[in-house]
Amino acid sequence: MNIFFKKGEYFKSVKFSTSPRDMFIMRSIIDNENTGIQQFRLALAEVEPGNSAPEHKHNCDEIFYVLEGKGTFRVEEEEYEAEPGDSLYVKADALHGPHTNTGEKLWRYLYITGQLLRPQTWHDTVIPSGEKPRIEQLD
Repeated sequence: MNIFFKKGEYFKSVKFSTSPRDMFIMRSIIDNENTGIQQFRLALAEVEPGNSAPEHKHNCDEIFYVLEGKGTFRVEEEEYEAEPGDSLYVKADALHGPHTNTGEKLWRYLYITGQLLRPQTWHDTVIPSGEKPRIEQLD
């Protein structure tokens, strides 16, 4: 089965948050739910100015690619200033975030997660504070 998405078309969009400032929109493009693919997942993150994707970890490798805006990616103790064209690799189980929009416009980046090493969903993402993230489906 082939699935083609035009720019601006997404399979599913959700708001992921732990607080009003730690909030971003995740727009799923290609994943297991809409294709049955097992090896990886492609999604788009949108972070408003001053907001962050919260600190978390999960059990798969992840690659980020910045499309527009600017911000900082934090991985364990390192922080990286990122702008369009920059990319970042994060190994499985590495604590990463907050990923913070430091600009004045929407920060958008693609991310690809590798095959999960253990079954997991966004609801199982590990937040260091121990709280569970709030997931709100937008469409």
